[in-house]
Amino acid sequence: MARASWIILLATVLLSCLAAAAQNSGQVRWPQFRGPNSSGLGEGRPPVHFGPQQNLLWKTALGSGLSSPIIWEGRIFLTEFDRAKKQLATLCLDRRTGKLLWRRTVAPEQIEKVHDLSSPAGATPATDGECVYVYFGSYGLLCYDLNGNQKWERWLPLPENPYGAVASPIVAGELLVLNHQGKDSYLLGLNRRNGQTVWKTDRSRFQYGWSTPVHWRHDGIDEIVVLGGDFQPNQRLMAYNLADGAEAWWVGGLPPCGKSTPVIGDGLLFLAAPDIILETAAERQNPERAAQFYANNAARVMAVRPGSKGEVSQEQIAWSERKGVPGVPSPLYYNGRLYTFQNGGIVFCRVAKTGELLYSGRLGAPGYYYSSPVAADHKVYIASAEGVVVVLEDGQELKILARNELDGAILATPALVDGSIYVRTENHLYAFGK
Repeated sequence: MARASWIILLATVLLSCLAAAAQNSGQVRWPQFRGPNSSGLGEGRPPVHFGPQQNLLWKTALGSGLSSPIIWEGRIFLTEFDRAKKQLATLCLDRRTGKLLWRRTVAPEQIEKVHDLSSPAGATPATDGECVYVYFGSYGLLCYDLNGNQKWERWLPLPENPYGAVASPIVAGELLVLNHQGKDSYLLGLNRRNGQTVWKTDRSRFQYGWSTPVHWRHDGIDEIVVLGGDFQPNQRLMAYNLADGAEAWWVGGLPPCGKSTPVIGDGLLFLAAPDIILETAAERQNPERAAQFYANNAARVMAVRPGSKGEVSQEQIAWSERKGVPGVPSPLYYNGRLYTFQNGGIVFCRVAKTGELLYSGRLGAPGYYYSSPVAADHKVYIASAEGVVVVLEDGQELKILARNELDGAILATPALVDGSIYVRTENHLYAFGK
């Protein structure tokens, strides 16, 4: 009798473990740029200290590209550009080993012109667990199933964007939404199953935008929010109805060059709107002039309340500040705090609801920052273009836990799933975990 009871107990424990494993495996998802709805928030307990010789799970060589890794359970997706062959590729890697599962290439008639720092493989793919959706400015949209079989494609005109088309597609309900940025600028909503147009909304007032859209559901309403871009003043943060793409509301009077993606938290939408950023050579050639230029710019970081129609009134602006506005990285909302990171390695941490500055300080990792911050397990991860990933403790005071040096520049945003961190450098994709 005791033996039978022991067998039943053992079977129960094993079944419980299997059920828990199955449930956890369903949460191994980083489905688009910056993960779930561009939040930057991951699961598990990623390592604090890591590098080529520490907590390395695997390392896989990659071709050139700026797309960030996305993950669905056991698969990682990203893109590459082969300059010699003039080909663009979509890659699928095994998440546990880093081995290539499949690669699919396209050869556009013409490769878009991009900034020296950018890439024709700049936009991050998106997945819904059924298919992976890829955008190349030189080609258009492509849809593959998770085994690499092409389901549909949509050729789109060259965006003619001086920095390159880097806004990533997102899945919102049954739609695939793309911010097509350039001289011919529009927001496109497609049926994700067949690629057919559901709606197309003109955005010619906001040429050259670089912001990935974000899906904001509030008060039973589904909206798509996009930060404007251009080199002209009086830009806007625009909200559109998800169902038909119609304009819903906007925040006007913003500076040009909107690059980052808004983030949602505490019932608010947070955005960072930088002013024009000088080229690196110009900053180095005349630092004094650059300092004067930045002192007079109109950059701002702000929080917007939901429920507006038309132009947002001042009552709908929860707060607005001019300090701590990042050039490229998106803001990070985490545990009631809003983090922003500036070039030079400077962090600003605010109370998300009020904008009160909790602290600002240097990370000890100078240089430029293009990758956006991510967070998990009460820790914030931010990567510099110099290849250093700084880990901060989430809290009301600046506490640096680690500075992890990798062997290549980092411009893509890391992914955090299942207690691991996946980092794309200029030549490799790294997986770090315990």
